[in-house]
Amino acid sequence: FYWRWWLQSVQDYCTIVPKGMDILSAPVSRLFPTDDSEPQPPGKADMPLRDVVQEALQRHSSGISFRERNAGPSLDQNMKPEGFDVAVGIDWKTGFVYGGSEWNCGTWMDKVGESDQAGNRGVPATPRDGSAVELVGLCKSAVRWLSQMHAKGVYKEKGVMADTEGLEERLVTWSQWDEMIQESFERHFWIPDAEGDVTHIADANFVHQRTIYRDSVGATKRFADFQLRPNFPIAMTVAPELFVPEHAWKALTMTETILLGKLGMATLDPKDWAYRGVYDNSQDSGSYETARGFNYHQGPEWLWVTGYFLRAKLHFAQVVDGGVHASETVQLIHHVVARHREALETSQWKGLVELTNVGGWECKDSCAVQAWSMSCMLDVLYDVGKIKTRL
Repeated sequence: FYWRWWLQSVQDYCTIVPKGMDILSAPVSRLFPTDDSEPQPPGKADMPLRDVVQEALQRHSSGISFRERNAGPSLDQNMKPEGFDVAVGIDWKTGFVYGGSEWNCGTWMDKVGESDQAGNRGVPATPRDGSAVELVGLCKSAVRWLSQMHAKGVYKEKGVMADTEGLEERLVTWSQWDEMIQESFERHFWIPDAEGDVTHIADANFVHQRTIYRDSVGATKRFADFQLRPNFPIAMTVAPELFVPEHAWKALTMTETILLGKLGMATLDPKDWAYRGVYDNSQDSGSYETARGFNYHQGPEWLWVTGYFLRAKLHFAQVVDGGVHASETVQLIHHVVARHREALETSQWKGLVELTNVGGWECKDSCAVQAWSMSCMLDVLYDVGKIKTRL
């Protein structure tokens, strides 16, 4: 999961910072240069950052399957044995990154049950296995950028070697991979407003909200693919070209109405059967859904994703209907940021919290201040600053 965010950070640095591309030649000390090596001291196994980027993409393109080092209670006292087994790869029919199982905590929604009394110990509350929407978006962003950098002659590798048809490995160029995701995304992730739309793949047996984007494709528990969560705005922000603008605007409108709270975004549709909006990690009970905070990502309102929602809405407000929604979207951002400013100024830590309970109510088990809550709002202000001169 996190290596795709890392690739986005590398891209952002190279794009935003003057002479940012120079960082690709900077040495990286590999603490574990091979799968079974002992940790190496800094400087022992150095390689340029561009080679680390290429190796990460190549390894995932070929597929990885492993059991975590030191698997067992010393690594995670709650995880079931199956949870330490990890398999990740690329579906070369769509270009989507996929991976995990119902026993893995494979994305940022990584809560694993801790209660023996409730019977949820070792069970991931939100495994999100298959192809999670934000990871597909981050992958698209990475291969699009590398395609552009290769065309400019500043990234030498053409692509990755991949077994795409079960025969033998062949070169898949960055542009080919980029086009593959582009052609597949809307058909697999968009949930249209009409049943029987054969141009999109949506199982009516699991759909309870339409004109939204699926949270994942290929989850072991099929219903999880169709849950409304605040993850697709992340993909909209880093890879807006994936989305039909009119579809994106409808989905963002739904998300604002249903998920946007006082400070954060509800992590699950309140009408979903699994929704529980109050997080209390300290209580243990017979409640499977909430004991020991099992509902960490099943309703409580997280702040960092608000930043991505606002950035996505700002982008598509400038695209849909000739840009007539841009000014009103900037006003929405001002209102939301004002609430964040008030929270920051009244915080003993002078920062923004990790999450709140439903309705923006204080959560005693939330981290009092978190970097991504603040940094994602700074990203919003950066984006607004770039467009206000054009409004």
